[in-house]
Amino acid sequence: MEDKELIQQFIAGNENAFNELVERHQGWVSDFINSMVKHTEDAEDISQDVFVKIYFKLSSFRFESEFKTWMYRIVMNHTNNHFRKQKLLSWFGFELKSETIDDCETHANIDLKLDIMNMSKKLPKMQRNIVLLRIYQDMPFKNIAQVLSVSENSAKVSFHKAKSSLKGLINE
Repeated sequence: MEDKELIQQFIAGNENAFNELVERHQGWVSDFINSMVKHTEDAEDISQDVFVKIYFKLSSFRFESEFKTWMYRIVMNHTNNHFRKQKLLSWFGFELKSETIDDCETHANIDLKLDIMNMSKKLPKMQRNIVLLRIYQDMPFKNIAQVLSVSENSAKVSFHKAKSSLKGLINE
């Protein structure tokens, strides 16, 4: 059954349809959030918040974009809110949680991606989001544009600027 049909069933009152949507998308949502946040408990909390938000907002889904694209927007908003909270905590002297990385992730390509992930936190929010979606979700610019509500060309330009900024950070 397609996502669209499950959404329509949920709106009509079938709670099991929502449960199926959660089961279908929970894996990639959790993995994506964890790849950005790098703290398991925070990632779980954000993931739960995302699905609570989806539960209450699903009736307003207009089927103008893919359901997964709509979900990406919610995931990105909640993750950005998390980073804003962490930034505020750091300004007021609270220690940030240490990032945890699985021991099995020692391959050079993974190390490079982790370095880029850490450096991308220094980028402006839009550039960071585009880098994360492009590199870690392998998302085409057309979909990135939909998720972030920008033009495809703007997403490409921002990605190019982000790459230039990251190269500068790597050379430091």
